Amino acid sequence: MNFLYAKDEKDQLVRTLSSLRLTLGPYNTSFFVTDGSACLWMNLPPLLLSALQSRIKNGNWIDKPRMVALGADQNFLLVTQKHGAVWDLGNYATISKMLEFSKTQPSGIEEMHCITLHAYRYHCFIAQSRNGTILYENIPPHELAAVQAMQPVILQDTSVVEMKAKERERRLVVERRPSLRHQASLRSEFGQGEKRQEIRAQKQSNGLRLSLSLSVSARGLAGGLGLGRMLG
Repeated sequence: MNFLYAKDEKDQLVRTLSSLRLTLGPYNTSFFVTDGSACLWMNLPPLLLSALQSRIKNGNWIDKPRMVALGADQNFLLVTQKHGAVWDLGNYATISKMLEFSKTQPSGIEEMHCITLHAYRYHCFIAQSRNGTILYENIPPHELAAVQAMQPVILQDTSVVEMKAKERERRLVVERRPSLRHQASLRSEFGQGEKRQEIRAQKQSNGLRLSLSLSVSARGLAGGLGLGRMLG
């Protein structure tokens, strides 16, 4: 409870409740909880604990956990923000094979969004990829209908989120792009009282129009660019 309701010096809650992720081990004797900024755990499997501790240096994470799942008989899965993966899934053969295959593919581990292991049922898991695809195995019969009902909804929600992200990206590109009426001009002055060289490029709706106006005195050009011999 102290983790959930932790406050800062301004008496404001520091946890991002919408980002909380909690996994419970068998008989609720172990757990791992995080909101992305901080983590808390208890009685983790030794291999998982070692993998977490190896990613902490001088009290700071060098590779934060992105996903942690606890399963039966101290089986576990750890995926980090840098897409490292450590697991012991002897009781979940399908998900173990899927992880092995994913490690051989470009962005394979990165594409895994969420995996939940059933802590009391061997070979039972639900996995979601970043594109919204849901995979599952050995779901209890009384829960199967609910899982199947979730599949199209999660797929649709993921598609909406992706479209919104692409739209935000498109808007940023448009905002950074120069206006079609933008003009770029380069002016060089060759001494007081003399005429100037002007190069102006103007992008118009019907394409790019380039106009070059060169009008300088012989003395100005010779003095400015050292080309007196070319001018005769």
